[in-house]
Amino acid sequence: MEEQKLDLTDAIYQSLNDIFSKLFSSIDNSIYSLLDSLCFIDKAVLKNSAISKLLGNNASEGFLLICNALVIGFILYYAINFLFSHLTYTRVSSPSQFLFKCIIFVSVMNGSLWICTEIVNIVSIITNIIIDLGKTYFGEPVSFANLINMINSKIYINTEEFSIISFDGIIKSFCSIGLINLLFSYSLRYIMVQVFILTSPFAFLSLISDSSSWVFKSWFRSFIALLLVQLLIAIILCLALSLGINNSNFSKLLFIGVIYALTRANSYMTQIFGGISTDISSGISSIKNLKF
Repeated sequence: MEEQKLDLTDAIYQSLNDIFSKLFSSIDNSIYSLLDSLCFIDKAVLKNSAISKLLGNNASEGFLLICNALVIGFILYYAINFLFSHLTYTRVSSPSQFLFKCIIFVSVMNGSLWICTEIVNIVSIITNIIIDLGKTYFGEPVSFANLINMINSKIYINTEEFSIISFDGIIKSFCSIGLINLLFSYSLRYIMVQVFILTSPFAFLSLISDSSSWVFKSWFRSFIALLLVQLLIAIILCLALSLGINNSNFSKLLFIGVIYALTRANSYMTQIFGGISTDISSGISSIKNLKF
């Protein structure tokens, strides 16, 4: 009876090892290659035809039409405030100042797609510079694909050697869970960047009035924080290559440190610049973490 129980336990244990080994191998080969495309955003994020259609190609289409219509509302709001300022003796900007702001910011609003494209392009260029420097100094590509190859070269995951309850199995499990978290987090970030590009005309329009300028400040902080995350990620990946990770247990623990730093990169950037966090582990409440 005891031998049958032991045989059953060994069979279950071996089956679990086979399942997790095949699962990790499948994920490594099919999903993680998308991390580089999701994380390192460039002008390709704007190739989505839905963005140009929703924004509009001119002032009479899409969101630009709505924003240009809202300009009339801002003018009426200013006219009423200017009229009542003579009765309440409150200070408002002069008509010439308001007209100047309208001309400037309406022009900027209608060119919002071009402005966002250039901001994305600048951040992408700086990111590529960091990646190229890392490749030059360390002789290896600075990418998630290379990081995963490093992990798999130190932690074997073939069916015969992999054990889910071994030290290597636990390290590999933590790394895989962390990378899956990154996959969801960077997917959300990719979508949020597109959302902020779509709402950019409203953000620039809000600068016409001092009472609504906080909208632009909040939008700008969030947009910049989302983009600058990839600079911090590129630096962390360069650091991972510089650690000289080997087969020692201490070096394997550094893998977890690198993965955890990557998962927290967006939160750290949010604490510095404000805006929103796309950290999936912190739940929906993190997305609402706006700082004005």
